[in-house]
Amino acid sequence: MTTMKRTVGKDGAVGAGFLVILGALTAFDSMSIDMYLPAFSAIQENLGLELGTLQMSLSVFLLGLAVGQAVSGPLVDSYGRKTPLLIGIAVFGAASAMVAMATGSWTLLAGRFLQGLGGATGLVIPRAIVGDIFKEGEATKIFTLLIQIQSICPIVAPVLGGLLLDAWGWRSVFWIVVAFVVVALAATVWRVPETHPPERRIAMTFRNVVSSYGSLFANRRYLGMTFSMGFIMATLFGYISGSSYVFMTYYGLSARTYSIIFAVFSIGMIVAGQLNFILVKRVGLRRFLGMGFAVHLIFIVAFLVAVFLGGATVWTAIVLLFLALSTLGLLFGGLTSESMFSASEELMGTASALLGVVQYACGAAAGIVLSLFGSGGLVPYASLLFVCSALAFVCWRSSVDLPGVRDGDSD
Repeated sequence: MTTMKRTVGKDGAVGAGFLVILGALTAFDSMSIDMYLPAFSAIQENLGLELGTLQMSLSVFLLGLAVGQAVSGPLVDSYGRKTPLLIGIAVFGAASAMVAMATGSWTLLAGRFLQGLGGATGLVIPRAIVGDIFKEGEATKIFTLLIQIQSICPIVAPVLGGLLLDAWGWRSVFWIVVAFVVVALAATVWRVPETHPPERRIAMTFRNVVSSYGSLFANRRYLGMTFSMGFIMATLFGYISGSSYVFMTYYGLSARTYSIIFAVFSIGMIVAGQLNFILVKRVGLRRFLGMGFAVHLIFIVAFLVAVFLGGATVWTAIVLLFLALSTLGLLFGGLTSESMFSASEELMGTASALLGVVQYACGAAAGIVLSLFGSGGLVPYASLLFVCSALAFVCWRSSVDLPGVRDGDSD
């Protein structure tokens, strides 16, 4: 397999405006998921759709996002960063307009899939650009900044989506996304340079791609950690996919109240995630992940038991789901680290791509499974969350003691 030593540019080459643009690009997926959730009921009524079709619209977006990530990785190493990024932004914008003008289920689902396909470039390429032009220490800070932006978007987006829904209807949610894309496209043309020159590009061959992915599939520890992260994402997206039905349809809360609840849950995950910086160094990453899984599963099981015993009042559901979802923040960073550092340095890019594909594919599968039950009450919803979280724990626990390519890096 062809390899090439990566050369890093000077850290001071870009300014704050450039970083804001990269942060905006990483927000494409959050805008596409979180802003339209309060509009589920309005879309269903306006287009005459079944509930399962609305839930499927989230799943096909995630499938598009998974496919887009898998394709974007090899493309940007072969053709540079800027051109594929501009094409991806344009596809995302056109697909958003397609959804805004949807008149039926097929137009809606096709637009959502293309949104995911184009929006994937906003996840893959900004990370590559940062890796091109920053040294490792500075790149770590920038990646942290981008993650924080991704964490804040789920707080702001549902509130904005609820306000737009109340003021101008559900189509305005997607027209605002189109307007955002136009600005992002112009800013990218103006301020984002090509950071991967021709002399550093690697020819994309079928043999090289197969060899890279094949070695990762042969790495049992990497696969275990990757699928553990995938099932945790399935828990998150299972919650997202069914949350509007639970709070708005089942419990009868308003779109604005649902948006506030969604934002509070997101804040809980961000706050819990800060414990990673405090406790991982004190107790070790693996012990911290064990503690995180234990606490998370306690609240998931409590919610499941409350549902089966018929004691899941609206406040019981809010409190237990808040605690269960918040504790996911204890797991995201550590599982990502365990997965990435189970692979060799030469395959970090491919390992990152496969990790992203597995995350969103598992998330999409959770949404599809939930959609099959339609409006079946809380039992399928609670059961799905429990099964996904339990599988994540099993994958992690069965892999944590296996030898990795670089043993000790993630301790």
